[in-house]
Amino acid sequence: MAQIENVNNQVTNANEVKPFNNNEDMEQVDAAMKQQAVEEARKKLAEKKQFLVDNTDAEANIKRSAETNVRKAEKEYLEALKNVEMPTTQVEFWQVTDETAERMTITKQKAEIIIATSDYSMAVAKTNIELGKELITNGKLEKAPLFVTDANLFYEADIQLKDLNGNIVEKGTPNVYVPVDTANGYWQWATYHDYNLNAIIKEEEPLTIENVRIKEFASLQEFALYRGVNNVLSRGFNGLEKAGNAALATQHEFFNKVFQKAIELKANISVVTKYYNLGKTLKSKVWNSATLGVVVDNFPEYDLTIGDKIITTLTDKGFTSKAIKSRYVIDAVSKLANHTPEGQKQKIGMDEIIDVLNSLSEVEVKGICEISLNQVEDIYYALRKRYMEKHNAKNEEQAA
Repeated sequence: MAQIENVNNQVTNANEVKPFNNNEDMEQVDAAMKQQAVEEARKKLAEKKQFLVDNTDAEANIKRSAETNVRKAEKEYLEALKNVEMPTTQVEFWQVTDETAERMTITKQKAEIIIATSDYSMAVAKTNIELGKELITNGKLEKAPLFVTDANLFYEADIQLKDLNGNIVEKGTPNVYVPVDTANGYWQWATYHDYNLNAIIKEEEPLTIENVRIKEFASLQEFALYRGVNNVLSRGFNGLEKAGNAALATQHEFFNKVFQKAIELKANISVVTKYYNLGKTLKSKVWNSATLGVVVDNFPEYDLTIGDKIITTLTDKGFTSKAIKSRYVIDAVSKLANHTPEGQKQKIGMDEIIDVLNSLSEVEVKGICEISLNQVEDIYYALRKRYMEKHNAKNEEQAA
């Protein structure tokens, strides 16, 4: 924290000597104020943590209040850290110093650098970062090379750069590098940054980004061509591949069933998921965690027997393979199953819908399979009409 105090002192002295007379003065004071906010947030968090420690044996309501105050202070500290301009990232540069056909010698050197991005950088979603924070500490993550290039390549083309907190990094700022995005690494810079901010808050050791290599380009066009050649065929798992990996990694019955049935039907994984997940898909986080072998807490309710019954019934009744593999039939079935008829308190339910499907005539099945426009709503209407006929007939029989 000595650095923060020095900056604050410099600003105080500057204020004593002369008033603000240019943008540079304002920027320096603004940066110093942000650092001061960080220090104040740090002290406040320390106070809240100490209060919690001092009241370990206090009444439950006091302890809960203290815990809430700690979380609030952590959030404020995080926001203050995110406002700091030009945060540095600790990296370990790897450089090939000697290479023959049989051997390569690499020297490693740690450095504090500023990572900057431009409008041309690959976008990183919040889900990338949240999942990424689990991956970067996973021992199975391959530490493949992460390439960066000197920021001057962008400054010379008058392209604006921003640090990982979103602040503009002015031309001439030393030790600024721009990631050379690859399918494997574009998300890692933002992820390490977010992880290390939280490490500061938790008073833990920040992570160092290993195997970082500097790559030089003669022009931005060469930079773009390099990214294009190395990324154009890169991709993550497709739906079926993700389901297969989830099945192997978790050994969970749901993922095994969905994967095997998708292969059997040659159907989209999201459609098959709906059959076994009561008409719903799974969130990306659930899939992504499963590919890592983790079944999330509060896993969605599912029923493998119901899924099998629906598919078997549709097949036995003569529904075409195309209809079974499309989302329209299962979406209409799910919509009707979740419908609560007027005057009743319960939803119709899947068991009742299976009875409705079993009662369809050959003509009705053919008609449903041939619906081509408003497919979900029209199939839903046809099934609901059949349900009402069946339900009314049952009421008449009971009345008689």
